[in-house]
Amino acid sequence: MPHAPAHRLFLAACLAAHLPLAAQQADTTRPWNVGLAQDVTHYTNALNGSSGSEVSDTVWTTTLSGGLNVPFGRQRAFANGSVSHTRYSDLDGLDGQGYSLGAGVDWSTIGNLSGSLLVNAGRRQADFNTGVSTATLKNNETYQEARARALLGGVGLLGIEGTLGWRRVDFSAPEFDSREYEQGSGSAGVIYRPSSALSLGTGLSVQYSDYDVPAFGQSQPDTSTRRDVYVTADWGATGASTVGTRLNFGKTDYKRPNADDFSGVTGNIYWNWRPTGRTTLTTVLSRETGQESGFQSLVNAGRTRLTATDFSRVTNLFALSANYELTGKIVLTGALTYARRSLVDSISGRDGSDNTTATSLGANWAATRIITVGCKVGHETRSASGFGSTDYSGSNFGCMGSVTLN
Repeated sequence: MPHAPAHRLFLAACLAAHLPLAAQQADTTRPWNVGLAQDVTHYTNALNGSSGSEVSDTVWTTTLSGGLNVPFGRQRAFANGSVSHTRYSDLDGLDGQGYSLGAGVDWSTIGNLSGSLLVNAGRRQADFNTGVSTATLKNNETYQEARARALLGGVGLLGIEGTLGWRRVDFSAPEFDSREYEQGSGSAGVIYRPSSALSLGTGLSVQYSDYDVPAFGQSQPDTSTRRDVYVTADWGATGASTVGTRLNFGKTDYKRPNADDFSGVTGNIYWNWRPTGRTTLTTVLSRETGQESGFQSLVNAGRTRLTATDFSRVTNLFALSANYELTGKIVLTGALTYARRSLVDSISGRDGSDNTTATSLGANWAATRIITVGCKVGHETRSASGFGSTDYSGSNFGCMGSVTLN
């Protein structure tokens, strides 16, 4: 998506998506797939400009995608990738290419040792109107990410879990140089399964981020350290309802004097519910620092990584989505998100906030086994106060078509 404000990362928290993290949920009966999709969407406020500065435009996005999903023995290897070209009808200076790549392995040994390895990379047009750039800025956001997880036990009452992670975020626009960083992370914890329907966990996690260049007002590049005690729970309440949560209790400290220091509770709660055979509802509540908001991994909630340009001190979110199978070939979709961001200038300490609400309705028709077409409409509005954000409002409507072979 070439035009996706920072908070729309939460909209995808409620939708099944096709980006790399979703590879972990791929259908194991399909060893390969290749697809071509065309999306045409008109935006009444293409750059999320404030009142009086709106610019409308139509955006054409062509995407070529493919994937592999190969089980072998007790293991499974998978890979997904896509390349896209985005063209604006009028704002042709924003035309560009993007990509999304992901690959990984789920593994297990003869004993009770199992785990996964996942790598991701991507490039996209960064969000407009983040509060740190002009609304017309062309800015390619690039990321690389690797994660490893190992679990000892897991089939019995107790399990021991460890993770390691690495991430790199870059931007093409020099205005974002101080936001570029490299991060290492790790965690260790215990999982307790009192029943087949309930899994509980607790542990410690750490993150260390190293920024490339000094921010405005700083003489040297900054670093940050985050330490958390976390608790998790996953509960299959019924065959039609699943609830999960991860809560973090900790703090983030910056080496240089920085108003972004944060201490408190973060985390997320999701609820997947299928009230009828045709209806699926997903609800997500989230509270997270801006740097981490775009990289939350709510895989069970259909969550995928979308953006690295949420620069809030903390973002609170409510998101609700619904899918209704009108017929065996037609699916109706709807979504509502509300996000409140707390913003702060890292040097001066000036603060602000904004509230963003987005709604969407759509329909998809599986015309044949390989051809799908669909249309959607949406509206988004933001109200801001204080430092770091501006009001805006805009609507969008568009259609897409795709051909997938598998």
